[in-house]
Amino acid sequence: MIPYIYVPDLKLGPLTLHPFGLLVATGVIIGTWLATRRARQRGLDLDKLNSFITWMLVAGFLGGHMLDQIFYHPAEVLKRPWSLFLLWEGLSSFGGFIGGLIGVVLWKFFEAVPLYRNSFFTIPKFKRRARTMPIMPFCDLILSVFPVAWIFGRSGCSVVHDHQGMRAPADHFLAVAFGRPDPTRTIHLGSIELRYGDAPHFDLGLLEMMFTVVLATLLALTWRRKLTTGSYIAAVALAYAPVRFAMDFLRIRDVESADPRYGSFTPAQWACIALFAFGLFMVRRVMQIRKSGEDPMDLVSLPAEAATLPPDVPIEAPVED
Repeated sequence: MIPYIYVPDLKLGPLTLHPFGLLVATGVIIGTWLATRRARQRGLDLDKLNSFITWMLVAGFLGGHMLDQIFYHPAEVLKRPWSLFLLWEGLSSFGGFIGGLIGVVLWKFFEAVPLYRNSFFTIPKFKRRARTMPIMPFCDLILSVFPVAWIFGRSGCSVVHDHQGMRAPADHFLAVAFGRPDPTRTIHLGSIELRYGDAPHFDLGLLEMMFTVVLATLLALTWRRKLTTGSYIAAVALAYAPVRFAMDFLRIRDVESADPRYGSFTPAQWACIALFAFGLFMVRRVMQIRKSGEDPMDLVSLPAEAATLPPDVPIEAPVED
């Protein structure tokens, strides 16, 4: 069995840092850095990319919590409607994906301009763009590196064990030793403990993290190649959807806190069906782009002379019409 890993909170004076939050933040930082690095290599407009990422992250965290509450805790929403705004009370992955998608669609049509700015903060106002922005190129860029960031997110789930699955055979190589730990078998690695409990279960966060390591590695092997725009969107959708759909059958059913089912499927499984269909659509779209010879990535690229400047030479972003 895989030991139950216990990672305590990190206390820095009056501050308490939770391992889940630290790992998620690390994933966001590394994912943003990789996306920026690949964008610079491909001569893309970094100002537009940074704006795109900001809208995506803010909407993603909002959607991750709000949709989690609506679809997984509807009774709680009826009892406490304000729980929709208590972002620290829970997140769902597909809620975050959908929220992020909503954010980038809004970014396509709207922009944030400073209404008030000082040395400490900026108050923005939103206005409709004079010209809409293409979102497929940036989505494809983000999804080429997203699995790397997702490894850290699912590692956070693994160390806090917030996705305990159904009971597993004790001799299963993917079983995690939940339950009451045996003090005589506990291994101490500083403040981290490897515990062996008496209730083997699948840990869905750990399983997804393992899958994501494989997916991220395969995608990273293609980074030096220039794939048709949309290829990463199609690949991630078609790879992730069936794996996540299957893993959700390992969720606990016979407890009060079990995930709700809608027509025998969890909300995530219904989302997986939609995601897989979208992946098939994107395969067709990629084939159309390849046949046309017109790369949507060119719409967000800097002029050739600006893209070839050394990294330490400031680049003035082109003025939008």
